[in-house]
Amino acid sequence: MTALSMTMLSPTPVYRDESAAGSKLAPRPSTLEGKVLGLLPNWRPSAVHILEALGALVGERFRLKNIVMEQRVLQVPITEGKLIDSVREKLDDLARRADVVITASGD
Repeated sequence: MTALSMTMLSPTPVYRDESAAGSKLAPRPSTLEGKVLGLLPNWRPSAVHILEALGALVGERFRLKNIVMEQRVLQVPITEGKLIDSVREKLDDLARRADVVITASGD
């Protein structure tokens, strides 16, 4: 019998807001305690379910001020302009209401 071997890699992510000098990304909060968590699904069917489950898990771990689920934001197909143009107002509104936003794509 031939022996099989497997190599497993565990990459450690380097976040862009921690590595890029002069980054324009918002700094991450040191904790989620007392924060408003925004959940942003895309147009894929399971994204809402993924985010609901994730929101519940985060809510168990931290005392969140609130969890807000944005309605499905992306309307496809886009016939004019860029994709971001069609959702800019909704994204800006969510950014004003939430301290942290998690997005998901699910099928």
